[in-house]
Amino acid sequence: MEPREALDSLISERGETYASISRLLGRNSAYIQQFIKRGSPARLDQSDIALLALHFDVPVVMLGGKEGPTVGQRSIVKVPLLNGTGNDSRSQWRLVDAAWLGRLCDQPASVAILPIVGEAMEPTLCNGDEVMISRVRFQESVREGLYAIRGSSEIFVRRIAIDPTKNRLTVLTDHPAYPSWQGIQRKGVDIVGRVIWIGARVA
Repeated sequence: MEPREALDSLISERGETYASISRLLGRNSAYIQQFIKRGSPARLDQSDIALLALHFDVPVVMLGGKEGPTVGQRSIVKVPLLNGTGNDSRSQWRLVDAAWLGRLCDQPASVAILPIVGEAMEPTLCNGDEVMISRVRFQESVREGLYAIRGSSEIFVRRIAIDPTKNRLTVLTDHPAYPSWQGIQRKGVDIVGRVIWIGARVA
């Protein structure tokens, strides 16, 4: 099997996404999709192949690599995947390039990954996408942007706007068919974390 086909099959079989594997390599979210679907780049770096082989537990030759020592080894960290209630699913992790994560967030230990379920944030976020969040402490001040919020039975992402004159928040959906909430006190919104990265799921 050709390396691109082998990688595509592994991603599908293991329930990964092109974006999550791009993130593992410290690349932009479309990198692996472009490699598989468009043939760009023509081949992956040997260090990328070695990392993918380790992640999928397959021989490097299966992904077009060469047996033997590789150059440019990377430091990898585990990032927890949140389940539907917003708690850490300790049996599920995503491997992430430590240097790439360090560029996104100055507190890597506070980071988690949340799958997107539903259509309320379309077109910004679609069902099956993933976001990376940096957790915020209880009652920590927030700024405008995308945040993961804990509801009564689940965790979801919404856009937050701030009215500084009244010290109130507006919680917005991006899809017009879904309701937004106006003029909520900060203490009335259980904010889990701020979105720092978006990975679109590619079919």
